[in-house]
Amino acid sequence: FHAVACRVVVSPESPSGGKRRQPCRFAPIFAARARGKRARGVVMRYVSTRGYKYASLEDVILNGFAPDGGLYVPERIPVVEPDALISWSGLTFPQLAFEVLSLFIEPTDVHPSDLRRLLDESFAAFDHPDVAPLAKTPDALVLELFHGPTMSFKDVAMGFLVSLTDHFLRRRNERRNVLVATTGDTGPAAAHAAIGRDRVHAWVLYPTGGFISDTQERQMTTIDEPNVHAVGVHGCADGGDDLDAVVAKLFADESLRERCGLGSVNSVNWGRVLCQTVHYFWAYLRAVGPEGVAAGERVAFAVPCGAFGNLFAGFVAKRVGLPVARLVAASNSNGAVHDALAAGVWRRRPLINTVSSAIDIVVPYNFWRMTYYALGEDAAALSAMQDEYVARGEARIPKAALDFLREIFLSDSVVDDATLATIGTFYGSNAGRYLMCPHTSVAVVAAARARARDPEVGGGKIIVLATAAPCKFPETIARALAHLSLDDVPELRHPRVAAQRELEQKGTKCTLEGLENHMREALRRYPRTS
Repeated sequence: FHAVACRVVVSPESPSGGKRRQPCRFAPIFAARARGKRARGVVMRYVSTRGYKYASLEDVILNGFAPDGGLYVPERIPVVEPDALISWSGLTFPQLAFEVLSLFIEPTDVHPSDLRRLLDESFAAFDHPDVAPLAKTPDALVLELFHGPTMSFKDVAMGFLVSLTDHFLRRRNERRNVLVATTGDTGPAAAHAAIGRDRVHAWVLYPTGGFISDTQERQMTTIDEPNVHAVGVHGCADGGDDLDAVVAKLFADESLRERCGLGSVNSVNWGRVLCQTVHYFWAYLRAVGPEGVAAGERVAFAVPCGAFGNLFAGFVAKRVGLPVARLVAASNSNGAVHDALAAGVWRRRPLINTVSSAIDIVVPYNFWRMTYYALGEDAAALSAMQDEYVARGEARIPKAALDFLREIFLSDSVVDDATLATIGTFYGSNAGRYLMCPHTSVAVVAAARARARDPEVGGGKIIVLATAAPCKFPETIARALAHLSLDDVPELRHPRVAAQRELEQKGTKCTLEGLENHMREALRRYPRTS
C-alpha cells in the first residue's frame, strides 16, 4: 500500500542523490479507475441477518426492516484496491461519497447521473465547504460532522437517504410513512430532510421528560410542513428504547405496513449505515500528509456509541479496505456494548439518564448487524441469539464471535463527571480552546483510555468523531464551564438556534401506553397509494 500511495523522487539534497519517498496526497486519477473492483458479472444483492434472501436496493431502502424482522446487509462487502483508495485523496466530499456508494449501488438501481445529483443535493445545505472538516486539537484529530442543517452527524447520511427514498417512490408512484424513534438528533435530521418531499411523511417520535435538549425538540416542533409530524411521548422510562419497541410492533403488522407503506430512516435502514461509511474514508484521507498520517498507516477511530450504526459503518469501511487499527466504542454509563465486549454477555438493564442523552440507549440494535458478521454471517445462529435475548433479557456471545469482536473494537464506559471535566479541560486549554458536545467528550475520554491500554492505538493516530455541535446543549455546557459566563462562550451562539426560539412550536403529545393506537389511527389517513 505504501509503495503505491507514494511516489519515488530523486532529491539533490539526499546523500549521493539518494531516493526518498514523498506522500502523494493529491493523486488525480479518473473516477473509473479510482472505483473499487467488483467480481465480474456479480450483482450486488442484499440479505437479512435472520436469513431472508434476496432484496433489491430499492426494497431495502423503502422497507427498512426485512420481512423476517431482520436487518439488511449486503450479500458481500466489496474490496477497494489500495491504489484506488489513495487516488480518492483530492475528491470533494460529494465526489468521494459517489465513489464509495458506487461500490454498493448498481447503475441499474440508481443511474450514476442520478446518484451524483442526489449526493450534490444532500450536501448543498451544509455550512462548511468541506462538509466535515478535520480539526487538529492539542490532544486529538477531531472530525466535525455537525455542519449540516440540524448540526449533528445524522445530517451527513439523512439527507441522502430521504432523497433516495423520494427518488424510488417517484419511480413507483407511491408514498411512504417514515417512522423515526429518536433520542435527540435523528428526529430533527429526518424532519428537516423531509421538507418539500411530498412522497414522504416523516413521523418523529421522541421521549419527553428531559431525554432530549430544548434545542433538539424545537428543531422538530417548529417545522411547519404538512408532511412532518412531531410526536412527544410521555412515560418512556427507557427513553428511545421504549419507542423502538412500539415502532417494531407497528412494522410487525403486515396489513398496516403494506396499506400505509411504513418505512424507516433510523439506522435500521441500510442506507443510513452505507452513507456513514463515507466520513471514515474522508477523515483518513484528510489526515494523510507530510505532517500527519503516512499513506497506508493504520489509524484508530473513537466513536460515541448509541445504536451502534456509526460504529458498524466503520466496520464496513474497514472491510472495504480502509486501514483501521481499532474502532473505539465510546459509551456513557449505559454501556451496553462495553458490557457485552467485557463479559461476553449482551444483557438489557435499566436506562440511566446522562448528559450525553443522544447515546442513552440500552438496546443498540445495530450491534445485531455486527454480531451477524462475528458469527460468520450465520443467520440461524444470530436468530437463536436474538430469540434468547427476547426470552431471557440477555444472550451469551459465543467465544469465537467474541474474539472476533475484540479484535476490532475497544470499548469504554464514561461517567458524567468525566464527560463534563473533559469539556472544561479542552475549552480551557492554553494550546487553544476547543468546545465539544457531551457525546464527543465521551469519545475523547474513551480515546485517551484506549491510547493507554493498546500499544498500536497509543503509538499511532486516533480520530475522534464529533457528532453534534455544542450549541445544541447549552445547559450541559453551562455545567461543564461553571466558572464562565455563557456570554463569554461564542461557540454557543448560532443563528439557526436563535431563529428557532422565535418560532411557534407544533406537534402532538401522547402517553407511551396510547402511542400505538394513536399511530395506527394517524397512519391510516396517509395510505401508500391514492
